[in-house]
Amino acid sequence: MTETPMLPLFNPLDKDLSIKWKKPEKKIFSSVDIPFFQKSRAIANINGIVSLICTKVSATNVPDDALESKYVEFEKKNSHITNTNQQKNYSLPPKFVKELPLGLVSQAIVQILDELKNIMSDTPPINGPKRYGNLAYSQWFKKVDLEIDRILDDTVGKLIHTLNYTGFKDELRYYIMGSFGSYIRLDYGTGHELSYIAFLGCLTMIGIIDREKFTGSEWLFVLAKYYDLIKALILRYTLEPAGSHGVWGLDDHFHLIYVFGACQLVNFKEIGNDKFDMNEERAKILNFRMGVTPSSTTNPETLKNLRLKNLFFNAISFIKLVKTGPFNEHSPILYEISATRSWEKVARGTLRMYYGEVLSKHPVVQHFYFGGVFYPWEDLQGNELPSSGSDEEDYEDGKSHIDKSDAIVATTKTGMTIRNDRKLDNNTRFHMNGHNQNRFPMGSSGASSKR
Repeated sequence: MTETPMLPLFNPLDKDLSIKWKKPEKKIFSSVDIPFFQKSRAIANINGIVSLICTKVSATNVPDDALESKYVEFEKKNSHITNTNQQKNYSLPPKFVKELPLGLVSQAIVQILDELKNIMSDTPPINGPKRYGNLAYSQWFKKVDLEIDRILDDTVGKLIHTLNYTGFKDELRYYIMGSFGSYIRLDYGTGHELSYIAFLGCLTMIGIIDREKFTGSEWLFVLAKYYDLIKALILRYTLEPAGSHGVWGLDDHFHLIYVFGACQLVNFKEIGNDKFDMNEERAKILNFRMGVTPSSTTNPETLKNLRLKNLFFNAISFIKLVKTGPFNEHSPILYEISATRSWEKVARGTLRMYYGEVLSKHPVVQHFYFGGVFYPWEDLQGNELPSSGSDEEDYEDGKSHIDKSDAIVATTKTGMTIRNDRKLDNNTRFHMNGHNQNRFPMGSSGASSKR
């Protein structure tokens, strides 16, 4: 197994490594720390794992039985959510099917998620107001916190030999515990989604996940099981969106699910290229798509056919389950994306948008902490970066503090002009043919383009 550019490979038996482990610490206290984060080894490693996953899932369907239809059957939405009292009886996703040909690493990751489902089944929602999150979620989270060390020991802990297992687990523990929402704010958002990807990055950088042998199907399996668990948490405990931008956000809860779903339909190594030659790889992708275009995401029948095979279609189907009204009104950004000419542009645009709207926003990344090995607060040369070190602007609720005087003008597919009370930088708008194409790595397996 070789080291991927911008995604290091650590030797768990390295004596020097054994003294570098440390519990992740807060380093992003205000917006002035964001430029340092953008120069850090941590964000390079995040970019590396995202790019690696995007490359691996290209031209690959989600494995059969990985995603549960009950979370995306929007045509049956009334039977799911019309009565909030039904939440406590909402059935949980089943355990993973052991008959599937999963490797030991995939089984270990999914076993972690299964353990959390078991705890959920023992933690029913509390009767009472449901609008702002059910307090039973806090109980679930605290139970998980008490059990997570044992769970890690029984799963991934059995797949590694290291000189300092406690230090390794301290870093790994933070990212898995940050993957399921906030027990204080009773919400879930893109920062928590990022934490799960960071967790998978930890397993890859330490060699538990073999970046060469771990297949696209296995990546999609561990992603699918995670996203289904999150959907179950959202529905069971009515978790609020964390830092939602309302209709002007891509999605209330997720972003990377759309990136990975779009990359399932492209050759990720080519999405940075505007010119495509009809070579063997290109022909393979076109044949894999079978005529599915971005506009297919607004077709109910196509959604039904692909929602268990593709993460992009799965995410849109979940939106249609939990939201009412015309899709172009409650999800205008996704509706705009459906007008895009190619999946390559969708993949490229959602990646660019992810960098601008998630990795560059203080309200999101303020909750991402930095350890000593996997995601250190260092530049690429290993020098420690400065930090403002003040909680003065550390918004505890994790939500954007919008200056109502700031506004942008957006144009919809119909040509109608709409004012938005949220200010976006030019490089964070969803411009398919736009600028700043190197703001996020594209077309490489874990490699980062110059920024």
